[in-house]
Amino acid sequence: MTDEPLKTLISAHSARYTDRGSRFYAYAFPVMDLEEIEIRRSRIADKHRDASHQCYAWRYNPSQPEEFVQDDGEPAGTAGQPILGVIKSALLVNVLIIVVRYFGGTKLGKSGLVRAYREAAALSIASAEKMNLDRFIPFRVLYPYEQENRIRELINRYRMDIAQETYLENISITFYCKADQAAELEGILEHLAYLGIFFEKKPECFRQMNGGTPN
Repeated sequence: MTDEPLKTLISAHSARYTDRGSRFYAYAFPVMDLEEIEIRRSRIADKHRDASHQCYAWRYNPSQPEEFVQDDGEPAGTAGQPILGVIKSALLVNVLIIVVRYFGGTKLGKSGLVRAYREAAALSIASAEKMNLDRFIPFRVLYPYEQENRIRELINRYRMDIAQETYLENISITFYCKADQAAELEGILEHLAYLGIFFEKKPECFRQMNGGTPN
């Protein structure tokens, strides 16, 4: 199992590939859920209504990746699986790749189809900007106003991003701690309970790394 971080696309990207007259138009999209996947698919279907095949694969939910492939009439395993293989080889999640084929008059055979769909999919992400994802634990912390500086110091020390802040009788703040630092932070917060500082640890999630840069 690789230790490399999972990645997602920063924005949509497309490419074109040809083989013996057949034209393949590949589209790669960052997606968050099944609804967005369906919207993207529908738009490409409308754009290429006269295409011979519209094959695709998607993978999303970094914590427990879910996957799906569609051959759209091509021989089983010759389109959707090669596209998914490209997504997985690049360690991508929350990504949909659609490859649209216009038949050029010459049959490619099963091995030719696998190669063509794989190459088209690979081209669609080859120069697309990608962002590393990392594992985070969200913490929701409730504390009195006089402890504001103490909590801010922790946020700065662990370079945590703030998700939500509420100022009422007490302050409620939710921030993201990197998973490998969560146990240490949890110990500190437990020790601070005597100051009226209480916390709730939420389920692990994946998100853009602090200070992350496109690659």
